[in-house]
Amino acid sequence: MTALDERPASRPTTTTTVSVAEYLGARLLQAGVTDLFGVPGDFNLDLLDGLATVEGLAWVGSPNELGAGYAADAYARVRGLAVLVTTYGVGELSAINALAGAAAEDAPLLHVVGSPRRAAVEAGALVHHTLADGEFGHFSRAAAELTVVTETLTLERAAEQIDTVVLAATTHRRPAYLSVPQDLALARIDAGPLEHRLTAASDPAALHAFESRVTELLVDAQRPVLVVGQLVARFGLGADLADLAARAGVAVVTQLSARGVLDPEHPSFAGDHAGTMLDNGTAELVAAADVVVQVGTLLTSELTGFGSHRRPGADTPFLAATEAGFGATATGRVLLPDALAALDRALAGRRGPRFVRAGRPVAATPVHAPDAPLTQAATWDLLAAALPEHTALLADTGTAYWGAAAMPLPADTVFGGQPVWSSIGYALPAVLGQGLADRTRRPVLVIGDGAAQMTVQELSTIAAAGLAPVVLLLDNRGYTIERALQSPRASYNDVAAWDWCALVPALTGDRGRAVSVRTAGELSAALADAFADTTHLVFVQAHLDADDTPPLIDALARLATAAKG
Repeated sequence: MTALDERPASRPTTTTTVSVAEYLGARLLQAGVTDLFGVPGDFNLDLLDGLATVEGLAWVGSPNELGAGYAADAYARVRGLAVLVTTYGVGELSAINALAGAAAEDAPLLHVVGSPRRAAVEAGALVHHTLADGEFGHFSRAAAELTVVTETLTLERAAEQIDTVVLAATTHRRPAYLSVPQDLALARIDAGPLEHRLTAASDPAALHAFESRVTELLVDAQRPVLVVGQLVARFGLGADLADLAARAGVAVVTQLSARGVLDPEHPSFAGDHAGTMLDNGTAELVAAADVVVQVGTLLTSELTGFGSHRRPGADTPFLAATEAGFGATATGRVLLPDALAALDRALAGRRGPRFVRAGRPVAATPVHAPDAPLTQAATWDLLAAALPEHTALLADTGTAYWGAAAMPLPADTVFGGQPVWSSIGYALPAVLGQGLADRTRRPVLVIGDGAAQMTVQELSTIAAAGLAPVVLLLDNRGYTIERALQSPRASYNDVAAWDWCALVPALTGDRGRAVSVRTAGELSAALADAFADTTHLVFVQAHLDADDTPPLIDALARLATAAKG
């Protein structure tokens, strides 16, 4: 489990009652949340006023709810929980794309909605932010499609409902939804439950059944391989995985959604895995394994190389957020941290040989003529050479993500993106969430111009929060990944030209600066300068040809075309 579980329960007051807002704030602090993302609206103002009295919580306002939701998603991945506060109707619907992304990417985001007063709901009043039909359940029903639990708070069950949504989000590492009527936000409720931390537990019988069977499968395994997915990172179990792998001497491959979970120099790390889409030997390694263990994986098309991976069989062990089992059958409720500990014990008794990582050829340092026009190949080579250790590299969907996915990472690098939901514009607000969640790592963002136009206003929030990321904008005048997939000359793949070097200081003031580069030499110098300047948000606009793509996009396009038949 993470260090957050070792905190004692906080006690917000010595009285026997607290307001609903204070109770919620106390539970959030216990879960490691210190920043609240969102946008104010009249139905949530009482709630925000109440949360403002909770010492230790800071408000982070965004220009719009979608950006706030993306920021909360990234924060949740680091802290194990994040909170997004919006108003009813217009606010929550603006954020619903972010809520869906958090569901797809296993991010424990708690969406708290300030809703109309109970009397208005009971009377079916035709108030603003509704569909003027007297029906107030439309939006909570939409949220129910995307969350593990949806609650509309009542006075009688307020503490229980708050505990339910917080525990569900942190246990499942998925979004949850809480609607707080305006007239209940400051209502007094019993503070007694706050004396006890919220905890979840595995079913002992199910855990024992899983451990017994996986031990049988692994005891004589000669070539076991662990395929590791994003849930390991979401639960903060990267260090546990590294220790397990080192002790057991077992091969580990990571899905693209789990890049950076295991240090690239770890003796058990065999490479990133996406079926045959990656030409690095992991597909052959997994195919030759006698036991493949799926640890927190998600088998979507892009993450499996469009189905070119080895498919799980009836005896394939799997470890998920709240269950573990074999093939398509779970043994019961087994939480991922407990399942990983059971796997550790099972591997301890394995009699087979230790994995020996094949020697990796030392790649020649690429040479790019300083005066040559900038290319995708040069961009990724130069970024790989310049990127320091201990950063958080965030890559937006498109050429940015698939270029970064093939780039070697320095030691101790967090890698983030949205390979499952793939909503362009996500990664720019994610810089805000990542940077606030872990101020020890400088965020580095790579994003296309089309994606950046979606959420660029969040640069102002990032700068106001005192963060100083490095932003590399891939300016190829549109959606190059779509050009690679279909209709490269279609006008719908073009975007309007922006003066980025004028826009950045307009949004960030003296906290940010921008530079435009067109050659390999200019990019090399700009990156060196950006990483040396740790006090400013540094924005580098890299001009690229509209048809130039990273090699991995070419492979992606081929497999996607083949999958369509």
